[in-house]
Amino acid sequence: MLENIRDTLSDTVCKHYDEAKTYHDGKWVMFEPTDTTEFSDYIKLLAIKRKTNRK
Repeated sequence: MLENIRDTLSDTVCKHYDEAKTYHDGKWVMFEPTDTTEFSDYIKLLAIKRKTNRK
């Protein structure tokens, strides 16, 4: 969960997450990187992404 790593993420990434709409299956957050400064944050978010429930 993001809350477990929130203190390791940049303020910009956290704000973007907080402002994202919550759907029945969680939040969908879109980032538009303009440089590489937040790439480590994106990698952390991808690492905790919930796996889909496909049957």
